[in-house]
Amino acid sequence: MSLYLKYRPQNFKSIVGQEHITTTLINALKHQSLTHAYLFSGPRGTGKTSLARIIAKSLNCTNLEEGSEPCNACENCKAILNGRLVDLLEIDAASNRGIDEIRELREKIQFTPTHGKVKVYIIDEAHMLTKEAFNALLKTLEEPPSHAYFILATTEVHKIPETIISRCQQFSFKRITQDDIVKRLQDIAVEEKIQAEPDALELIAKMASGGLRDAIGLFEQMNIDGAIIYQEVINSLGITGHMLIESFFKVLIDKDSIKAIDLINQINGQGQNLNQFCGEFISFLREQMLLGLNERRDIQDIIKFIEIFSEAKQQINQALIPQLPLEIATLKVCGFETKARIEPKPTIIKEENLAELNEKVRDVIPVNSNENENKEKKADEIMGKLNLDAVKENWQRICDNIETPFIRMSFMDSEAVKVEGNNLYLAFKSSTLMGKVANISNQSEILKAFDIVLKTKPILKLEVKRIDLKPISNSNSNEEQPSSIMNMAKEVFGG
Repeated sequence: MSLYLKYRPQNFKSIVGQEHITTTLINALKHQSLTHAYLFSGPRGTGKTSLARIIAKSLNCTNLEEGSEPCNACENCKAILNGRLVDLLEIDAASNRGIDEIRELREKIQFTPTHGKVKVYIIDEAHMLTKEAFNALLKTLEEPPSHAYFILATTEVHKIPETIISRCQQFSFKRITQDDIVKRLQDIAVEEKIQAEPDALELIAKMASGGLRDAIGLFEQMNIDGAIIYQEVINSLGITGHMLIESFFKVLIDKDSIKAIDLINQINGQGQNLNQFCGEFISFLREQMLLGLNERRDIQDIIKFIEIFSEAKQQINQALIPQLPLEIATLKVCGFETKARIEPKPTIIKEENLAELNEKVRDVIPVNSNENENKEKKADEIMGKLNLDAVKENWQRICDNIETPFIRMSFMDSEAVKVEGNNLYLAFKSSTLMGKVANISNQSEILKAFDIVLKTKPILKLEVKRIDLKPISNSNSNEEQPSSIMNMAKEVFGG
């Protein structure tokens, strides 16, 4: 038997975190003043159906304890525990939501109880009933037989018609506090002889979001060989961990967007749920906001963080690249700033060295005015050797010798940035086009072009070009695009 069924509350005392409701109902039972229609509303797993069954037992128990508590030992209590009492009818409105089921209920409710003292009807997920079914139920709720009681349970009370609510006594169940959940889990751990780390139980309670049933389900799931270990809970649920969240918060405060984005990619690379991470981070920010409020500190930055990351969380599930909304949110809170770079110091040329420098410059500048002839001559001089200057100067010739248009276009997205031995490093603007060049069969065609032009086949090292997040000047906005790109587009797409 599952633990949440085994440890389901069987009397008022075992209901956790709903004292404001149980106290009222116990007094009503003691004074025999229970109303004939109740509406229990609240989050799932907070005890609505369990309390409805306890009321049914108390109404039918032949040996009440303390004037309100069911004994769980008499025939009626045992029959309810085993689901055998015909006078207790539980209706799942999700699957029995039509007018026919309610009409049948109205016909049978007139008959007196068969075995119990009274008839109790528990309608779970009551908001799922149709409009016609609600209308058929109205008259019965308004004037029920003296031997019949109705308890409607719902997680979405706003979907219940006002006409139904007005005929019921409503109780709103609240989310169970984390401390109450932890205490209940500790009691179960003792009963089941499970060694549970306190941090693990607190984490389970936090993940349950106020639902004790969900907490007990997670507790059972995390039990491995009679032990519940904090790190195993983190690994199993894909939870990020407090230390990583604090580290992320610190780099955002420092406005170090590069480190922050690295952390996001690290979390994503570990296979952890980014949506869950974002939710945990927002919860952490809320704690920081409330802490700052109590200490009368400035919390404007925290509020801005919460707004930006809350928006990002809504976008993660729809994003083509899951980490992209988080990366954009990171750049927003960092003010589009990257880590400060060390600018190279200007080289100061001494006057006595100026003449020597001029001589070197004259040696480098080609005398021949025919630029194409000079490039070909220079390339011929270094045939068979990989040289960054030669690659750059013969770039167009290499591109022209790539036969397949889409491979040529993908290669042209790159820029030669470094040569080490026979390794040629290419930086791409687009990771998609870089992927095309990374294809082995496509690379063979590119290397063939290198062999034709430079008589060498380099080893290609590919990377995505790093882009500075600086304002783009409008001065070049009207410049014409190179005609070669237009020609390439025409060649690929026609026209």
